Amino acid sequence: MRVWTLAVVAFLLGGCATAPSPAPVANPALAWRARVAKLAPLGTWDVRGRLALRTAHHGGEVSLRWVRDDSRYTIHLSGPLGHGLVQLQQGPGGARLEDAHRHVYRAANAEVLLFETTGWHVPLDGLTYWIRGLPVPGIPHEQNLDGAGQLQYLQQLGWTIRFLAYARYGRYILPRDIELMRPAPANATRTTGAHPPGERLGPVEARLVIERWAYLR
Repeated sequence: MRVWTLAVVAFLLGGCATAPSPAPVANPALAWRARVAKLAPLGTWDVRGRLALRTAHHGGEVSLRWVRDDSRYTIHLSGPLGHGLVQLQQGPGGARLEDAHRHVYRAANAEVLLFETTGWHVPLDGLTYWIRGLPVPGIPHEQNLDGAGQLQYLQQLGWTIRFLAYARYGRYILPRDIELMRPAPANATRTTGAHPPGERLGPVEARLVIERWAYLR
């Protein structure tokens, strides 16, 4: 699972300059608390980037646009993926997915709906927070901070997340390059709730490279 195809690596790294390491601060824990207070209320954004995903059975990459307004969001995925253009929406009333053939599917949860229709397990519920460099509140986790008080490593919801680079977008410093890994579940029994069926889950490795944050407020 640690070996990526050359095509995926080229996709991820093409056009991305290495960001300089952040300057260390005297008290990283204090800086972290200030970051959480600033970023937790951030609920509106327009993110564009690229997502690569690899499982035991397939891999590929897509362009991503994620427009979020508090409890509602729309995600556009375009690229090979085996499905062409996918538009995924989540709101208080549930989730809706429209594929390249204009077929419409519905479910209560967008993460489950994406998995059931495309076979891609993208942890959207967690990414709502991880994309800001935050853990999901109220959920057990392990974390490490860098010298600037930014999240560097996180284990939560069965995923290991590494924040490889940050960049400044307006008045916010946010993740620019995120690696996500999840091993195959030890117990392959079916689960319930906002997660795909356990019996169909295998190991997953993903990489999200952010190209633009906009409409931040």
